[in-house]
Amino acid sequence: MSETPDALALAALEHWAALASGTVPADQGISTALQGSWEWLHGQGTRSAAPNNEMLRTIFSRLHSSGEAAEPPPEAFVLPQRLQLTSNVLFPVDTAPASVTSSVQQELQVALANLHKRQLRGEAALEGLLFVLQRFAWALPSSLVGVSLYDMARLHAALAAASASNPDGDLCLIGGDISGVQDFIYSVPAAGAAKQLRGRSLYLQLLTDACAHFVLHTAKMPLCNLLYAGGGRFYALLPGAALEQLGAWRKSIGTVLFKAHGGALYLALAGKRFAPEKYADDTWQALSDGIDSAKRRRFADLDEEPFKDLFKPKQPLPPRAEDDPDSEPIDPMGASLADLGQRLGRATLLAVTPGAPRAPLRALEQWHDVVSELGYQVRPLDDLADLRDYSTQRRRLLFLNDEHLAETQASGSDVIGLRYTVTEVRRATAWDVTQYQQVPRSAVDEQELTVNGVLPFNYLAATSEGVARIGVLRMDVDDLGNLFGKGIDRPQGIAGLAITAALSAALSRFFEGWVGELCRQINERAGGAGIYAVYSGGDDLFLVGSWHLMPTLAQRIRADFAHYVLGRSPRKDEHPPLTLSGGLTLHSAGFPLYQAAADAAIALDAAKAFSRPGATPKTPSPFLGAPWAGSSSPRRPKLHQELHDLIAVHKAPRGLLMSIQRLDLQARQNQRRGYNGAPQLGYGPWVWQGAYQLTRLAERDKGNQREIEKLREHILGSDAIAARRIERAGLAARWAQLRLRGEEKTGDWRPESGVRSQESE
Repeated sequence: MSETPDALALAALEHWAALASGTVPADQGISTALQGSWEWLHGQGTRSAAPNNEMLRTIFSRLHSSGEAAEPPPEAFVLPQRLQLTSNVLFPVDTAPASVTSSVQQELQVALANLHKRQLRGEAALEGLLFVLQRFAWALPSSLVGVSLYDMARLHAALAAASASNPDGDLCLIGGDISGVQDFIYSVPAAGAAKQLRGRSLYLQLLTDACAHFVLHTAKMPLCNLLYAGGGRFYALLPGAALEQLGAWRKSIGTVLFKAHGGALYLALAGKRFAPEKYADDTWQALSDGIDSAKRRRFADLDEEPFKDLFKPKQPLPPRAEDDPDSEPIDPMGASLADLGQRLGRATLLAVTPGAPRAPLRALEQWHDVVSELGYQVRPLDDLADLRDYSTQRRRLLFLNDEHLAETQASGSDVIGLRYTVTEVRRATAWDVTQYQQVPRSAVDEQELTVNGVLPFNYLAATSEGVARIGVLRMDVDDLGNLFGKGIDRPQGIAGLAITAALSAALSRFFEGWVGELCRQINERAGGAGIYAVYSGGDDLFLVGSWHLMPTLAQRIRADFAHYVLGRSPRKDEHPPLTLSGGLTLHSAGFPLYQAAADAAIALDAAKAFSRPGATPKTPSPFLGAPWAGSSSPRRPKLHQELHDLIAVHKAPRGLLMSIQRLDLQARQNQRRGYNGAPQLGYGPWVWQGAYQLTRLAERDKGNQREIEKLREHILGSDAIAARRIERAGLAARWAQLRLRGEEKTGDWRPESGVRSQESE
């Protein structure tokens, strides 16, 4: 066997593929060429490491419990199936079936046979096998509890590649983190934001991939050595000697980014060298500290030459339209990102042609110029027919979802893989186009809407139920640093990297795959309203949409994440060992997006700071100025609907909502702290005054008297104060009020009815 990095990595993947498909005995030993990397992964003297005979436990079964209220790690199992974005495939179960009938091993055998017939060579053979294992072995067990056969195989292949021609035997971890992401994505004008946002988000993902590719290519390492790439970050396992190139990488990549974005985006790059047998948790921590240090020294490795451009006089760009001097100037990069966003909504796959870095261009004015200069050429393909029209070079055909994957046959040196990407947006129908023409010109999002075009934010606001607003939702995983540090059980040695890789892959499948599916499901049922997925990946998300859809979506995401971790829905008062926090804010369509993003971030921080007796911190999602626990409180969504129907359907007085909100305010003003610091509502005149107000409302409205009296007992009864139901009622009243606003007024355009509301936006 030729002991090149590609050859050794391919041999390692072939061994694991044979184990997974059952074509070799489970106790068959490893080849001599792979023995060293095998022993690093499994221990000295190990000749074989057969996959365990049990079902694959989820990586979350290795979580450490923390806090008095925390439950023990979940016992959940992943069913052996081909990877698909369906709940019965992606979500684990809490009880392992006595027997499982699965065709995944036969499907793997067929896929391997088809791959073998193509007789691919070199990198194409390696990447083709890697993608087959990703699709068919992601849910097969390995010898390490919680780690799939696919994750174990790719780490073993990475170790084998990194050890090839490595005289001292040391390895290194390289990590990169793109900074400036928040400002780059969100600092776009409100008018036309829908045209650029998604393109900017995808560009940052592609830029992350391109930077990772540049590092791998110059280090002469294959794709399997990329342990993770997403959320603006990447991690790679390389030979120890590759660390000597760190300064050159910083300079080369930094120059490209500076030339393209003038310092707005920067890649913080760091590395940590280690002996394979001495890898420990502090190795990863040292890498994280190095990345943080690099962030504080932006562009420190660059020559003086690029900085001179900052001080050269520049001719202002011409305005977009001669008759509109106040419009945003023409920006070639912004225009290309807007086009990327439009194409992404229609794209089926990304055709990636990896290669050597391109000769530097004088100017980098479009997104594809930037990634191409790093050696990473990407083309979104709208239709499978486009495959015949594109280059004959070797490509990775990365499908963004499962829809057309099975029906596509690769040819030449192409390889087919999955790269789940949340691309969901509400696209215009012919009816939408007709309705949008009725919007007052001052409110138009400065675009000509066409069939299948992305709906602008002012249309999403106008189609909201009640008040015309968009909702901005930000969510992320709590205590992520601890999760990748001491929050999860790791074996000794470099096998701990397999835990990190498996955890990253599991989070990516949820955020980059399932969140997009939830958005799609809501858009299918939303009528004229809709969801615009700006970004979801890594461990966080940013979604915009018609405001009345967002609480339901946030609730569903939190509930599904809990199910994803536990293998079932949480029981009453159960606190999962891993949680999501979220912040949801409401804004007019013309509100600056960067400020809306900042407000949602403040709401997210408030959620992480929230705690209550008997509960784990960081569980609610602030909504309308109050903590909202979403799925953990089924009464609350029901109560807001009851209040809405009481007013809209049964014609109860609107003063009922104001009375409840006034009571909530008084309750907050009278809040006290108990001996343990827990918040408590203090009794006082406000209680019986509130009861009197609701009683009077009930007496005046004979048709709804019984319902109002029941509501009074629910929020002010003998046990209601102790249960703090008034807080939930106050939130429900504000929620119902927003839904009701505009339904009986005129002035604001509504496409369903053509009614206008007098309220000024």
